[in-house]
Order: sequence, then structure tokens, then C-alpha cells
Amino acid sequence: MAQQVKRRKADIAVADAWKRFHQTPEGRLAIADLMVWCNVYHDTGTTDPIQLAREAGERGVAQRVAQLIGLKPEVFPQAAWEDTDILDGLLRNA
Repeated sequence: MAQQVKRRKADIAVADAWKRFHQTPEGRLAIADLMVWCNVYHDTGTTDPIQLAREAGERGVAQRVAQLIGLKPEVFPQAAWEDTDILDGLLRNA
């Protein structure tokens, strides 16, 4: 029981750290890049089993981050547009 309480406190601390990071411009940019790079917002359409496994792993990591910052799947379409805009702005200013 005490171990479960410690684990829960650790989970909350980790989620809070990700949320604070996401609230900074640098964190928003980094997480936007992660979400786009990991194909969280769309399927690549590949049929190659090795590529499918790789994409599933990448997507799982990004979905964990999304869960920790409180990003729900129903807002992914809006988040995808916002993340793309952030990354496009970075490229325009590079």
C-alpha cells in the first residue's frame, strides 16, 4: 500500500513537470515536434511490419506525453493544427 502511494506521488510529480514544460514556449515547441514526428495525429499508411512496429512505439511514447500533459484524443485535431503552425513558424524564422 505504501509503495502504491509513493508511485502515485511520483506519477503526479512527473505529470506536473511535463505540464510546466508544456506551458513554456520551448516546451510547447519541443512537444509539438514530438507529436508530429511520432505521427500521433495521423496514420502514415505504411504496410511494412517493421515500420508499423516502429511507428507504434513512437506513437506510444508521444501518447504517454499527451496523457501526462492532459491532452485528450478528442482535441488532437485542434492540437495538430496548432502544433503544425508552431513548427511552420519556426521554419519561417530559421
